[in-house]
Amino acid sequence: MNSVTCNTKIRLFFFSSMKTLYYGILISLSGLLWGCGGGQNVGESITRFQTKAIGDLRENVFNITSERVGRKTFILSGEIDDRQLKTELIDFLVAQGFHIQDSVVVLPHDVFSSQAFIDLSVVTMRSSASHVAPIVSQALMGMPVRVLKQDGGWAYIQTPDRYLGWCEKSALWFTNPEEREEWTQAPRVMITSRYSIIRDVETGDVLGDLVAGCLLEKTGQHNDKIFIKTPGGIEGYVKASEVTLFDRTHFPDTVDTRKLEETALSLIRTPYLWGGTSVSALDCSGFTKTVYRHHGIMLARDASLQAMYGEEVPVDEGWEIFKTGDLLFFASGEGSDRITHVGMYLDNSEFIHEAGKVKINSFDSTRLNYSHFRAKTLVKARRIDRQYGSEGIVHLMEHPWYVKQ
Repeated sequence: MNSVTCNTKIRLFFFSSMKTLYYGILISLSGLLWGCGGGQNVGESITRFQTKAIGDLRENVFNITSERVGRKTFILSGEIDDRQLKTELIDFLVAQGFHIQDSVVVLPHDVFSSQAFIDLSVVTMRSSASHVAPIVSQALMGMPVRVLKQDGGWAYIQTPDRYLGWCEKSALWFTNPEEREEWTQAPRVMITSRYSIIRDVETGDVLGDLVAGCLLEKTGQHNDKIFIKTPGGIEGYVKASEVTLFDRTHFPDTVDTRKLEETALSLIRTPYLWGGTSVSALDCSGFTKTVYRHHGIMLARDASLQAMYGEEVPVDEGWEIFKTGDLLFFASGEGSDRITHVGMYLDNSEFIHEAGKVKINSFDSTRLNYSHFRAKTLVKARRIDRQYGSEGIVHLMEHPWYVKQ
């Protein structure tokens, strides 16, 4: 073989090998890019569905992930709390051309019962099943909850305002639909004093503590003693002066703004607690929520959620148009519209809010309690009175978890 022929064959072999390597790399790269693109596309489709069909994730369970197992086949995993929405999600993805293998769990799942009552005066709800997890909210005795799942000694619950969080299972009294219905029809009382105590009928011994907003079944009355029963069956009495009957007469459709103001003022200097919704300690939206709850109105949990409901009141026409009880929403800083704080308007330029402690500030720059920061960051106001009927503003006497409709 001469050198020309040899060099030619070497060059042909080299180019042939390079061509094979090139196409191999191209095919591998195309597959990689298609896999990333396909995964991204199905992820984008899930996100589009979430944006369109699912509400705020503080109030709705939607934790869906996808894993590619074929050219256009994906395994869907995760959790959702609505079976119909799960069906709609899968139908939506199939319509996009994806082949779906379903491994999504619908909550409630693997729980002793999906219905329970809060059985302690105040129960802390956390972001995960751990004592060191951040507090997200609190729940009060007598509050009906939906139990979605459990993890050891913890339960993932949804409160009547739709808020989600973990609490200890020992704080719950599990029930069934029949018992829940009996409770919705039983005479009940709400604790209206800041604090109260359940005492033994015979001995007067302390059986447990209570805070304003706790709801108990009324079993009888004798003079100044109201006989009660807790969800867990503890029977005792509380002072008549510390409760209000839980009925339409005492919780009418129209809120008395004078009494609303009195309730707000009674919480002056209550300390701040992130996630707090009891009279012991509060965050800003927990404060407004607690004030309205004492008058039979259930608000959404967080400031940004509360800002979605009610009659909108202009904030660019001066504080003179605000009315007592209006909710005022503030941004994180000047020029921002991201709502991070809420307070309640009182009268004559003043508003009350929880910021380190419950306190009163003014929009009037001539006053000593004027707040320049709050005046410059006010971005929205909502009127609550007579605006019931949405998920964010519900009269307790109209909520099916509290009263049989």
